Amino acid sequence: MEKQKNEDIICIERFLAGEVEGFEILVRRYQDRVLNIVYSLIGHDKESEDIVQEAFLKAYNSLSSFRRHCQFSTWLYRIVVNTTYDFLRRRKHLASDVLAIENIPTTYDNPRDALLKREKEAILKTALANVPLKYRIALVLKDIEDLSYNEIAQILHCRIGTVESRIYRARQILKEELLKREGEAK
Repeated sequence: MEKQKNEDIICIERFLAGEVEGFEILVRRYQDRVLNIVYSLIGHDKESEDIVQEAFLKAYNSLSSFRRHCQFSTWLYRIVVNTTYDFLRRRKHLASDVLAIENIPTTYDNPRDALLKREKEAILKTALANVPLKYRIALVLKDIEDLSYNEIAQILHCRIGTVESRIYRARQILKEELLKREGEAK
C-alpha cells in the first residue's frame, strides 16, 4: 500500500512538473477500478465511460490541489463518486433505468393488464425517485446490483454501519412512499 502511494506521488510530481505521462500512468493504473465503481452505480456501459472520462478530467484539472499526505486512490474515488452523483442528479429518471421489474409478462391478453403494469411501474418509479440520493444509491447497489455491504462501503467510502443504516432508511422511505401512494389510489 505504501509502495503504491509512493508510486502515485511520483507520477503526480512528474505531471505537475510538466510531464503528461505521469497522469497517463495514473489513468492506466486506476481506469478499470474506476469504471467498475461507476458501472456498479449506474449499470450503463456508454454512460459509465462518459462519467469515467469526466471524473479523470476533473482529477486532471485539480491535481495541483491534491494533498500528498492522502492516498491518491481515495481522492480519485471521491471525485468518481461525486461525478456519478452529479450525473444521477441530472438524470431524473434513475428509477426507470435501474429498477427492473422481473417476472412480469411483456405481452398481455387485454389492455387492462398492460395498464395495471404501467401504473405499478409508475408508482414504484415515483416512490423510488423520492428516496434521497444517498440512500437510493445504497439501496440500488444492494437490492438491484446485489453487492455486499463491504463492497458498497468501499464504493461509497463510508463505514459498513453507514451503509446498513442508509439501506434501512431507504427501505423505510420507499415503504412510506408506496403506502402513501396506495392510500391515494383508494
